[in-house]
Amino acid sequence: MHWWSQQACDAAAEAQAADPSPGNLMAAAQVQALVSLAEALHRIAATLEERDENDTAPPLPVRPK
Repeated sequence: MHWWSQQACDAAAEAQAADPSPGNLMAAAQVQALVSLAEALHRIAATLEERDENDTAPPLPVRPK
């Protein structure tokens, strides 16, 4: 887990513990979903960077318009 995702999860957990209202529970769930999306995008970017550094990788196909 990255530092930014850990901070987001910690902040959501603290807010939820301070006030376990339905609104805070929903906000915590939204934070978790956004962190999951951000981590997935980070993995995709890292994979693409690694692929770009590797000269033997075939180029991605481009669809004509």
